[in-house]
Amino acid sequence: MGNTIRLSTFVVASLAAFGAQAQQMTAVTQLGWLRNGEYAPIMMAEAKGFFKEEGIDHKIVDGGPGKNPIPIVAVGQAQFGLATNGMTVVTARLAKDPVDVVAVGTLFQQAPTSYLTITAPDAPPAKPKDMEGKIVGTQVGTEFLFNAFAKKSGIDASKVKVIPAQATVEPLMAGKMDFFLGWIVNQTYAIEQEAAKPDAPPTVKGKAWRAVRLSDYGVRTYTDVIFTSGDTLKKNPELVKRYLRAVQKGMQYVIDHPDESVEVLAKFPGQVEDAKKLAWRFKLQNPLFQSDYSKKNGPLTMDPEVWSDMITFLKEGDQIPKTIPVAEVMTNEYFSKK
Repeated sequence: MGNTIRLSTFVVASLAAFGAQAQQMTAVTQLGWLRNGEYAPIMMAEAKGFFKEEGIDHKIVDGGPGKNPIPIVAVGQAQFGLATNGMTVVTARLAKDPVDVVAVGTLFQQAPTSYLTITAPDAPPAKPKDMEGKIVGTQVGTEFLFNAFAKKSGIDASKVKVIPAQATVEPLMAGKMDFFLGWIVNQTYAIEQEAAKPDAPPTVKGKAWRAVRLSDYGVRTYTDVIFTSGDTLKKNPELVKRYLRAVQKGMQYVIDHPDESVEVLAKFPGQVEDAKKLAWRFKLQNPLFQSDYSKKNGPLTMDPEVWSDMITFLKEGDQIPKTIPVAEVMTNEYFSKK
């Protein structure tokens, strides 16, 4: 009898192990840029073994110049991608040759996108009206965002000179523009570092940055959006569910344990930011990883109303030929129900 019980236990355990092995999945995440603290939840999910816990053999592939994650995911070279701006998912679906990609989560609940300016340390917070009569640098293709922002915040756009800018903040620090479209978790670090140098130019020495965040004035967008292909959603929904659970755990870990996360991620293979910058980043970034919506519905979840806003901004800015139902570009259906 005892041998029978032991044999049965062995068989059950063997079958369970075989089942777990059979369910092992692989996933590649194509980043939108180089591996840095911006993607902390994904790196932490890998470093802490959260992907392995979900039965996923996971690999991160860096982005960078000339690497658009949307076509890479669409053709199956990666199962998941990070869209720097969620609007690109909409434009991809409405392109002349439509791309079947769908947003399934977002890292930033509150977009860090802001108009940055440099001022005296004791200056009051910057306001939209401060941009009137000034020069504003914005990247090519984002002018429609300024128009949406001006409309929402009551700026007289005719009083603002908008000029092309790259992603670098140096022209702002050199005084060639008064405001610059950037991210408060990226370019502001360079401003702080330069302002502290004894030989810094007078345009920045001893000064501080201020940010006018677009989302504070009704221009809500999602950034670092996780997306996958329609084919993956159809053929492997279980992978999507497991993947999102793992990244949710990574997100929550970074929020709950920022100091440990700095130590872990500073040593993460291929990571381009040191511990000092990561610690600086998390103080600004972790609050933006959260919102009232995500606190109620779970990390990474997306408010359909924000997607509706993004589609509206694109249409009003003549960036897309027509509107599209929100359900065609995003879904929260693959998250575990709270």
